[in-house]
Amino acid sequence: MKKSIGAFLLCGVSPVAFPGAAYAQTATEAVADADSSQDAVAETGEIIVTARRRDERLIDVPVAITAIDSSTISRTAINGVDALARRIPGLVVGEGGGTVQGGSIALRGISAADTNPLGDQAVSFNIDGVQVARSAVRRVGSFDVAGVEVLKGPQALFYGKNSPGGIISTRTADPTDRFEIGGNIGYEFNADEVRGEGFISGPLADGLGARLAVYGSSMKGWVRNLVPPTDPFATESQRTPNTDEFAIRGTLKYDNGSPFRARLKIAYNNAKDNSSTGNVQMVDCPTGTPFAGGLVADDCTADDRIVQASLGPAFAAITTIIGPLGSPANPSGNPKIAYADFGDGSLRSRTKQWLAGLELNYDLSDNLTLTSVTGYYDLEFFNRANFTSTNRAAAILGSINVLEIREINQEIRLASSFTGPFNFLIGGQYQDSKAVTASIAAFGAIAGQPSVLGPTRPSPFVASNNFLDQDGEAYSFFAQFLVAPIPEIEISAGGRYSEETKRLASVINRGAQLVNAVPFLSNGGNVAKFTDFSPEISISYKPNSDLNIYANYKQGFLSGGFNGGSFNAAGDFSYLPQNIDGFEAGVKSRLFDGMVTAELALYSYKIDNLQVQVTTDGTVQELRNAGKVSSKGAEFSLTVRPAEGLQLYANVAYMDAQYDQYFATCYVGQLTLRPGTGIGQCASQPNPTNNNRVGVLQNLSGTELVRSPEWSGNVGFVYDTPITDSLKLELSSAVTYSDSFITNASSQPRSRSPSYALLDASIRLMDIDDKWEIALIGNNLTDEFYFVRATDNPASSANPTRLADQIASVSRGREVMLRLGFKF
Repeated sequence: MKKSIGAFLLCGVSPVAFPGAAYAQTATEAVADADSSQDAVAETGEIIVTARRRDERLIDVPVAITAIDSSTISRTAINGVDALARRIPGLVVGEGGGTVQGGSIALRGISAADTNPLGDQAVSFNIDGVQVARSAVRRVGSFDVAGVEVLKGPQALFYGKNSPGGIISTRTADPTDRFEIGGNIGYEFNADEVRGEGFISGPLADGLGARLAVYGSSMKGWVRNLVPPTDPFATESQRTPNTDEFAIRGTLKYDNGSPFRARLKIAYNNAKDNSSTGNVQMVDCPTGTPFAGGLVADDCTADDRIVQASLGPAFAAITTIIGPLGSPANPSGNPKIAYADFGDGSLRSRTKQWLAGLELNYDLSDNLTLTSVTGYYDLEFFNRANFTSTNRAAAILGSINVLEIREINQEIRLASSFTGPFNFLIGGQYQDSKAVTASIAAFGAIAGQPSVLGPTRPSPFVASNNFLDQDGEAYSFFAQFLVAPIPEIEISAGGRYSEETKRLASVINRGAQLVNAVPFLSNGGNVAKFTDFSPEISISYKPNSDLNIYANYKQGFLSGGFNGGSFNAAGDFSYLPQNIDGFEAGVKSRLFDGMVTAELALYSYKIDNLQVQVTTDGTVQELRNAGKVSSKGAEFSLTVRPAEGLQLYANVAYMDAQYDQYFATCYVGQLTLRPGTGIGQCASQPNPTNNNRVGVLQNLSGTELVRSPEWSGNVGFVYDTPITDSLKLELSSAVTYSDSFITNASSQPRSRSPSYALLDASIRLMDIDDKWEIALIGNNLTDEFYFVRATDNPASSANPTRLADQIASVSRGREVMLRLGFKF
């Protein structure tokens, strides 16, 4: 069936993003603060993007981009990047299932370790010009959005410290030139969710405008917790995930027509729910029943049912471990977490984020513009969770996690806009960062009773206790030069030089509570420094304004660093940089006076030292470098407007991504069940990609890369028509498809997320002038469930001779929302 669907998508009408990629932001919206030389472009209604830090028509940019406009986001009630990923083939985003990073993300098969709180991710976010390479920030840019651009492949030249996997660039709405107020509020029936947002915008003085936007949601949850209220470890609610979120953003923009322009944006997000594992469930049990099962057994299927217990009071009373790092006042010896922080054992998490950006532009002349972008990002995260998805007291793994991040960025660039054959952009960037992470995890919720690890490890048995304080500093310099020897050909060349240093000011890792265990303590001396130069060369041929044929060579870089998870202090917990290089070629076209738009992109990348993170010994998170990886594929998109008010669109992506050379950690049970040195077998053997160091390893060379569906795509339509002189109606529907894919970095075969086909549909009744609307919006009406990251259940370490149960945070099921909106 999947081959039939893939063939249908490829041979039918394949991708741009979907109407948003065809519509994207109009030139009128995009060039509001651009040079007057852009006015002619604005009048054409072309799609304008800023992928090369310039306002350019989408068709003119020799880069594979998917652009989604605000109307598309509104039509489908897209609430964040996770839902957006369903519309963009090859983009895989989802909750990490207990990760403190905020989630997992991959684009064209390129990703990085998703559970290391001290490291950046390969696909980064750019929100109003501020670069942040951490998944948690995606919540800050998910409201009052004017448009989203997804840039695919390495983006070393124009964005931050490098983003080897791609960029998700979000532009939030700016102040309007007249007073406006608007908003919407909706109710989603299955999760009992109330969600709304609003804004007020207008001029304050000559050239000065302001905008204030707010967002809020409250949800009981779309998943039912099967633990009965009578259970001594029952949670406060039998619905999950319980979430409450509030966000606010203020914008000031100054542009009075003089050479100087400025824009300031400050956003705050506050989200709380019933822990990062509130929707973590068993998605596969090799024996059919959970190893860590309690009185209520999980059904071991990705669905809308879960078995999740609270922790109880025993963890807060841990007093048996004082040792050289502890004290009577704080026996844990952890500067950020005391055992008392387990409190009553209820499941909780809270995230607070600030994001601020100040952009200053000054026209040195008619053809030279100097730009300064100052960014500030701050994150505070606290989490108290049950990581074993069970109500069996002996198997409950209670954990507290703390993460604090602060980043300050400064970028300066100078861009030309000459009418002749030569133009350039040069600049530099500086980042100062600080990250503090801490965690304590312990097995067993009844004090003094045997834990799941046996009677020699009585509950609560402390399995990990770590604290790391990292300071970072990064410099980079970049330049691009464009030459057009004849009007039809453009050649560009450039690159970015990067230098980054990471220092661990303090490290504590107590390891497991083992007999004669030696705590690890370091007060400095851990320093890692990385340098890189990533070039980029592009050539494009545009015989006319409706056709662009291009080819690129690109390199990308993601710095190495230190593992901030529950690492093994007895070994080397540093890791190497991730490097990527490859080619991309494509065709962008408009046919029949714009009635048809089509794009084709081909790519081939080689990645050295892909950063992956695996779970060993139940609770230990080890960050490794895969030796060599390749990813190649094709993406095609088509949008057709056969009649007024009707759009047909489709997108498809084919991906062939694999480990070319990778000796990975074995998954639980593999040494017993699949011994040997062949592909996918486990044995003690030398690792040729790590100086032939001997370890218990499996050879994954030639096997499938994690989070890399072979086929993915979507097809759909949008139809709007007036029904009276004052009313109009809009109908839309789409089907999104993805092949199955491996979700465990150790390629555990039972961690495969199933293939899925999601049906979305909406109907909107609107005022002819868009002053109000009533909408009924349905997403995932087929009620499919999938996941993007699975891992061994930590309790499985108690039996290393059998395959471990797989746990994961499962996608949201069916959504049906009734929404009211207005704008005046």
